[in-house]
Amino acid sequence: MKQHYHKIKEGLSRNKTLVQNFSYLSALQIFNLLLPLITYPYLIRVLGKETYGLVVFAQAIIGYLVILVGFGFNISATKEISIHRDDKKKVSEIVSGVIILKSGLFILSFLILGILLFYIPQAKGYEPLFILCMWACLYDVIFPMWYFQGIEQMKYITYITLVSRFVSIGLIFVLIHAPEDYLFLPIVNGIGAIVAGVISLVIVFGPRGVKFHFCSYTILKRLLLDSVPIFVSNVSIRLYVSTNKVIVGAFLGMAEVAYYDMGEKVTNLLKIPQSMLSQTLFPKINKDKNIEFVKKAFRLSIILNIGLMIGTILFSKYIVIILGGQQMMNAIWVLNILVLTIPVIAMSNIFGIQLLIPFGYSKRFSQIILSSGMIYLLQFAILWLFNLITIYSMSIITVTTELFVTLIMYQHCKRYKLW
Repeated sequence: MKQHYHKIKEGLSRNKTLVQNFSYLSALQIFNLLLPLITYPYLIRVLGKETYGLVVFAQAIIGYLVILVGFGFNISATKEISIHRDDKKKVSEIVSGVIILKSGLFILSFLILGILLFYIPQAKGYEPLFILCMWACLYDVIFPMWYFQGIEQMKYITYITLVSRFVSIGLIFVLIHAPEDYLFLPIVNGIGAIVAGVISLVIVFGPRGVKFHFCSYTILKRLLLDSVPIFVSNVSIRLYVSTNKVIVGAFLGMAEVAYYDMGEKVTNLLKIPQSMLSQTLFPKINKDKNIEFVKKAFRLSIILNIGLMIGTILFSKYIVIILGGQQMMNAIWVLNILVLTIPVIAMSNIFGIQLLIPFGYSKRFSQIILSSGMIYLLQFAILWLFNLITIYSMSIITVTTELFVTLIMYQHCKRYKLW
């Protein structure tokens, strides 16, 4: 027993940074789990499902622009920072280049939104809502999460995010009291995002010793091209993750958007443990290239996520009633279907993010994700042709698309002898 204790202690000591990062992210994700439980029941009851659905629809549209601004730097820049973390000059070059590129993409996204507002029927009369939701793009520019992940200092992400979220929560209860107050929702979220961004930039360019400077065209081009495969995969993922809400809003109505959003929100909350594990492990796996370590993480991941899936299905009715009340009962089957993706996505995350990318198969990874977008579009086309579009059929094609991604990634890991 004593020997076993010393073995555990030695293991923890050997992976001290990993354990600390996991602890900080655990604290953050627990808070992220509690946040919707605090604000969602209030917002859905105060705003009503139609108005709340409209806000969700606007956020889904802006979500495409967030992908453009992010441009895959969440992975490619993290990888670069983790490799060159001890070279201050190189780190400064990477940070400066990424911020410059993101700023340019942010300006481009605003121009694109201006064009979209003329062609989206649901946006007529609600243009201020869509513009205010652009806070999400600004947040992606000024909050360098990829930098803190790369240097494996997750405590900064945790502290900064907690401060910004507390600011947003307080303002929600102070400013939103009726459906007419819906514009305050993106405003308070934007204030929290700006707080987080300013604090993080002060840390990066202050105590961390990073220096901002304008980079050469060659450096900017290299950073951009390195992110292209990830950007392509992110576009494809967004295609079958967020397009559902856009399609539901366009074909079925804003109340149905609210039903789908509730099922998706709960499912996304349950994906947080896997996301937390992924963010913690990626820098270490990228540096060490230890396949046996990845396999151990895989076993832990599967057990955790299957347990979450089963528990959610058993208590789905109570979850929906507690969060949204009787008006949201149509969300129960949406939740029961979408929750099936939890262990599936956990597996695809291990095969793709933790194996294919660190071991040099980023292009293959993006090709797989791109093909999954095509599979999603094919399924949607069939639903549209046979007039079968419902919130439940859209949920089902999300599950089948995720299954496709996981199986193809597994096959490629076997082919490249990574599994």
